[in-house]
Amino acid sequence: MGKFVMNKFGKYLKKLEKLDNSKTFLKSDRIVLLLSGSSNYETSALSDVQKNFLEIFRKYGYEIIKSNFPYNNDFEHENFEDVSILKASISNIIYYLHTLYNKRFRKEIKRHFLPLSEFNDIIIVTQSSGLNLLKVALESWDISNRKVKIFALGAFSYGHRKIQNCVIFKGKKDVYANFMDFHKCDIKVDCGHFDYLKNEQVKEIIYEWLEKNKN
Repeated sequence: MGKFVMNKFGKYLKKLEKLDNSKTFLKSDRIVLLLSGSSNYETSALSDVQKNFLEIFRKYGYEIIKSNFPYNNDFEHENFEDVSILKASISNIIYYLHTLYNKRFRKEIKRHFLPLSEFNDIIIVTQSSGLNLLKVALESWDISNRKVKIFALGAFSYGHRKIQNCVIFKGKKDVYANFMDFHKCDIKVDCGHFDYLKNEQVKEIIYEWLEKNKN
């Protein structure tokens, strides 16, 4: 299984390298996007739960990017396929390791996030190891003077330093975030690793931030 998934990742990386940045979905200011690890290298489609969660931001004038990384029109992004927990776990572990050590993949992460560097008003919602990818992108993207907000749900990433403009949520029942991630928790909520998007407390906190910061 592991070798098979490794081969799938190799094909996935080649696809990323062939994508033209002119086909990116990241083309305007005031957008919100979701970033997670990948349990299926064939598609960047969002689940219905992810799409419904992002609707929170629409009434505040944010355009919803209905795709996960790499946010490109030429990468399959319409057909979400649910996979087994075993396959998802193996795929995400391999994805996590490549994010840390694969120079080609890290280069692609930065390239596909590059269009965001032109904009000022952006919200990024990360799930699990999505924060890992975002930290790679932030190595070449200065957000200090921009209106960028990051909501990290169930953070599972390398390092421990405070991330600028980032609120880290960790669930009381989230074994991964509490024992395998060393970033300081900003907000503790009552949920497990896979339940943040359905958690009413998470939604209420984000609503409060949106109300406070609306134009």
